[in-house]
Amino acid sequence: MDLDTLKQIVIDFQSRPFPALTPRELHLDFIRDMSLCVVGARRTGKTYRTYQFMQEHLARGGTRESICRIQFNDHRLSGLNSAGLSLIDEAYYTLFPEKRRKEEVLFVFDEIHRVEGWEDYVLYLLDEPTQRVLITGSTSRLLAGDIASGLRGKNFCRVLYPFSFSEFIQHYGVEPDTISSSGKSRLRALLDRYMEQGGYPGVLDLDSSMHVELLQSYWDTMLLRDVIEAHPDDNINITVLTHFAQALMSRIGCPMTVRSMITNMHAAGLRFSAETIYRYLHYLEEAFMVFTASIYSPSEKVRARNYSKVYAVDWALGNAIAPAGGVDVMRRFENLVYLDLRRRGGDVFYYRTRTDHEIDFIHETKTANGARVEVIQACYRMATPEVETRELRGIPETALHLGLDHATVVTCSEEREIKTDGGVTIHIVPAWKWLLRNNAE
Repeated sequence: MDLDTLKQIVIDFQSRPFPALTPRELHLDFIRDMSLCVVGARRTGKTYRTYQFMQEHLARGGTRESICRIQFNDHRLSGLNSAGLSLIDEAYYTLFPEKRRKEEVLFVFDEIHRVEGWEDYVLYLLDEPTQRVLITGSTSRLLAGDIASGLRGKNFCRVLYPFSFSEFIQHYGVEPDTISSSGKSRLRALLDRYMEQGGYPGVLDLDSSMHVELLQSYWDTMLLRDVIEAHPDDNINITVLTHFAQALMSRIGCPMTVRSMITNMHAAGLRFSAETIYRYLHYLEEAFMVFTASIYSPSEKVRARNYSKVYAVDWALGNAIAPAGGVDVMRRFENLVYLDLRRRGGDVFYYRTRTDHEIDFIHETKTANGARVEVIQACYRMATPEVETRELRGIPETALHLGLDHATVVTCSEEREIKTDGGVTIHIVPAWKWLLRNNAE
């Protein structure tokens, strides 16, 4: 790697216009003396969120010349190692010497974690008060683990998921009108489309016949780049990994134990150790491809001996990957609700009552004033009295156990309230309204 190549990369960015984008709701702001990081699964829009941040930088009075953006999948950087990283700021300040220590400079590094030993370079840049560093990455090791440790606690991360419903309707230029009849009709139609397409930005403007193929290509790339290539010393068994990952997708919204999955895979003729499958599950979660929800309990032993539930980073992606008939609409709907709760921060669990009824979600968010807990049930349609009884029967017991007088059932289109004998109010809310609840507040 030479200085002239890096100077050309810096100049190329300066001459390119910003791309058109759908604004994302994920708030980004620097904390003093810390880098800022956007993490999430591949293709969720991290790069475009950095473009949006750069536009926000300009709106605050910054200049285009005060931004140095380096995209580490640029083929011209294929030979760059940690020793050559120092050429980046050298190239930038050679072009803009008047900026050094005189003006705030924003360094934007897309997927820099691909360069081994990059952490020391970011820490070096942070030593200069006028320099800010924004990073993107597709591994949760930026949140915790060896990478986070390498940054010595000087990195603040935010997780970006595929489009929320609010971002989805904004992409199509629709106002979040939950009041008028025509507004409600549009939102219902868009919710159906959201359920079908999912939230990945890259598939939204394509012909529907291409959705599945593109989502499958995303999945294959994530397996290759973010699991197999991210762990080169692990000698990953691709057949076992692929089978396991597909089996997880087929169990979206269902109880899952690694032990039962190992038994099923052994029965299918695959040979591997239990430790291998636990490691592969960790890698898939690390790449934000899948998430697991444990039972709501303060006891680690209770959480360990109970099953987990598994969810995909996008329900349409899970449906495209699951074998046979894919994932039924009720479980995709549950995945949708789960992801919306994750976007809002905090932790998401499931719960089983003493009378052995399952509650889909306990959402717990911690603040300076203590923890806030919500009871959420996801039910695509309460089509019969039997379904309604099954979905509601554990809610009053759960709410009262948690000291709450209310709970929420998210449905496809129903809206009403039920007051139980125990004093718990159950709000039955259509998803198109519940997903936009912040917009209505």
